Amino acid sequence: MGYPWRSLATFSFWRYALFSGEALAKLLAVVGALYLFMEIMDFLSIYTRDKYDKFAIFPMLAVAVLFVVFTRRPVSRVTYKVPSKDYRIEVKIADLFAEPCDIVISTSTTFDTDVASGLIAKDSLQGQLVMQLFEGKTVEIDRQLGVALKGVAYTDWQEAPGKKSRYPIGTVAPVRIPGRTFYFVAMSQFNETGTAKSSPRDIETALESLWEYVTSHGELRDIAIPLMGTGRGRIALPRNKMVERIAQSFADASREKVFSNRLVVVIRPQDAENHGVSLFEVKDYLARSLHA
Repeated sequence: MGYPWRSLATFSFWRYALFSGEALAKLLAVVGALYLFMEIMDFLSIYTRDKYDKFAIFPMLAVAVLFVVFTRRPVSRVTYKVPSKDYRIEVKIADLFAEPCDIVISTSTTFDTDVASGLIAKDSLQGQLVMQLFEGKTVEIDRQLGVALKGVAYTDWQEAPGKKSRYPIGTVAPVRIPGRTFYFVAMSQFNETGTAKSSPRDIETALESLWEYVTSHGELRDIAIPLMGTGRGRIALPRNKMVERIAQSFADASREKVFSNRLVVVIRPQDAENHGVSLFEVKDYLARSLHA
């Protein structure tokens, strides 16, 4: 059973589908339209007032509720085409690595990849990348990261639990396989025990650096990005808000230059369910508040 059907059992869906301001406005509009239709029927003597009574309001309300719920039924993706711009932003609940796009991988400032020792969890983005696309081996990833980071300023950190070179927040290093590029972006820092930590400002810096890097090194391909920092980055920011920040950062960077025609913000199904993510709310924000 996919996310759209599972979300029917969540309070967040019904809260938005029936009990939000937008839902109430639509409900009243439907009731008003039905009442107007009955008035027209009465005026034309097709179905006059003497043939129905005051209890007709209940079937009218039932029809209105069904219509509102149907038009706000669960979805697994929403797309917003920015007016007067050549790009669009898509938000979807899916597997990030199933997207046929270049993919953003959030990483630490040391660019550690060691899954075998447990420093990098197998269910993290990096862990999934290693296990799914590199057969559990990190040799090729480390080789490409080493090439990309050659010449980039770093500081020595001998207390590090893994690699000893620490790069600035926002450093970008690509790892490529045929037809796809994975942009590793430093957006968190390990402490001496291997626990990662990030901040909203770190995410903003990382996103700004990412767009600049893609502008100068990318190939105008679609880009898929996760909700950076909301997992092991431990940022106390709602998923909906992180979607908004990523979308606004992309829009800001696209004002003067075009580096991608489609940004896909991917939310894990587990996160969507556990944290009450509403794609309708996300799309409403994009349409109402995105500054492009």
